[in-house]
Amino acid sequence: MPSVLPLLLLVLGPFAVAAIVDALVGDPREGTWAERWYPPVVVGRLSLALDRRIPRGDPRLERRAGALLWIVAVGLPALGALVLVLVTGPGARAAVAAVLPGPGGPLPLRALLLALVYSVAVTGWLKSCFTLSGLLAFCARPLGLPLEEKRRAVAGVVNRPTEDLPDALLNSALIESSVENATDSVVAPGLAYGALGLPGAVAYRAVNTLDALLGHSDRRRRYVGEVTAKIDHLVNLFPDWATASLLRLCATGPHVVPRVLAAPGVVVPRSIVAAAGVARVQLERRGSYVVGPDLPPPTEADVRRVLRTVKYAGTLAFLLVGGLIGGLVVAGWSYFL
Repeated sequence: MPSVLPLLLLVLGPFAVAAIVDALVGDPREGTWAERWYPPVVVGRLSLALDRRIPRGDPRLERRAGALLWIVAVGLPALGALVLVLVTGPGARAAVAAVLPGPGGPLPLRALLLALVYSVAVTGWLKSCFTLSGLLAFCARPLGLPLEEKRRAVAGVVNRPTEDLPDALLNSALIESSVENATDSVVAPGLAYGALGLPGAVAYRAVNTLDALLGHSDRRRRYVGEVTAKIDHLVNLFPDWATASLLRLCATGPHVVPRVLAAPGVVVPRSIVAAAGVARVQLERRGSYVVGPDLPPPTEADVRRVLRTVKYAGTLAFLLVGGLIGGLVVAGWSYFL
C-alpha cells in the first residue's frame, strides 16, 4: 500500500483540486487572456483554421479531409498530455514518496521541479476538460428575461433557431442543453480521466469540441463533420446512459417514463428522456422529436428544478469517478506514471 499511495495522491489530487476550482471559480471570463488560451478554445481555433483550408465540392474528399482534421485536432492535444505525464510523472511520484512517512530518502531538486510542473499543468489542463458550475450558470442566464431578450440569450446556449420559439420551447431547449452538457462537460470527461488519465480526458474534450464546431453545423460542413459527429455519438453512448441514471437517482420526487416521438433517423439522448421523466414535462425540438407528448410544457420553475438535479448529479459523478480512480490505482493501473 505505501507504493500505491503516491500514485493515488498524484491521480486523485489534481482531480479533486480541479473540481474545487470549478466550483469556486468556474471558467475564464469571455474575452480575457485566460479564455483565449483555454485549451478547448485553442483546439477550436485550430479546428476552424484547418476547416477553412479544406476545398469544397467533392463529398468524398471532404470526408477524408474531415477524418484527417479529426486525427490532428484530437491527436495533438492527447499526445501532448501523454508526453506531459510521462516526462513529469515519475519525478512527481518520487517527490511524493520522499515526503510521505517512511523510508523516502533525500528529495532531488529535479524531482521537486517535476512535481511542481506536474501538479500545476495537470490540474489546470484537467480543469479545462470539465465544467459543472459554468454550465449551470450558462443555462440559467436567460431565465427571467423578456421574451425577445430570452430568445436571443437562449440562441447563445443551444444550437437551433430561436427567433420564433414560444416560451415553453425556450424552456425546453434550456433543459435539454443542461442535461446534454452534463454528459459532455461532467460525466464523460470524468469517466475518460478515470479510465485513461489526463490523455483520455483531453482527447474526449477535443472530440466534443470538434463535434460542437463541425458535427452539427451548417450545410458547408455537412461532409467534413461526419466523422467527428459519428465518433462523438459512439464515445457518448455510455456517458449518456450514466447521466440519465444519475438524473433519475438524484431526482427529488417521483419520475415517469415518457413516450418518445422522433423523426426518422433522429436518436434522442437518454439524458433528455430522463430529464423529461424527472421533471414530468414535455421536451420538444421542432422537426426532430417530442418527449412526453402527453405531459405539460416546461416553465422556468421546471428549468430551475432540472438545473438543481443536474448539480446534484454532477457532484455525484465527481464522487463516483474518484472512487473509480481509487479502485483502479489499488488494482494496479499506473496511469502512465
